Amino acid sequence: MKKFDLFPTPVMEFDFTNHPNLPDLLKLIDHFSSDNTENNNHTLIKKGYSSYNKINILLLPDLIDLKNDIQKSIDYYSRDLNITFSSIFRSWFNVLDNQGKVNAHHHGASVISGAFYPLLEKNTCNLCFKSPLYVSRTFESSKHINNNHFQDDVVMSIKENHLYLFPGWLEHYTEENRGSKRIVVSFNTKF
Repeated sequence: MKKFDLFPTPVMEFDFTNHPNLPDLLKLIDHFSSDNTENNNHTLIKKGYSSYNKINILLLPDLIDLKNDIQKSIDYYSRDLNITFSSIFRSWFNVLDNQGKVNAHHHGASVISGAFYPLLEKNTCNLCFKSPLYVSRTFESSKHINNNHFQDDVVMSIKENHLYLFPGWLEHYTEENRGSKRIVVSFNTKF
């Protein structure tokens, strides 16, 4: 007997806990989010704000070392999966307040997408991934099957100062935030 897991979806985690640019990153996010009230109008975010299409946060000169080290993680991911290398071309930050959340979406134009969490206060929400096979699962007789082959969503327990890489086509969202503040730096890559 042979068993084949044909469609695995790769998600990788990298620890940036001691990165020297972390204080600079938090200072810049605090500066841009307090000075720019226009951040509050992103349609995917409830009770929070985003710098999407306003500030390309990882391309700021003060964060060049962080961007380069994240790029090394992207290169590792690409090498491990034997896919063409890609580079960061757009980045932004989202800040969720208490009861905030991010609606389900994907980054379809991105090869590899990433979520880096420089600040997670106590009880902040996790990152959730939707199964890309869910829409095709019409053969199941029970919705209560609980194993990796029949998952609807996967809740990833995220950690502060950790980076998560995943394919841009993978749909994701957050639970409702139970903590007071949650910051994520997200980005897309292209060939």
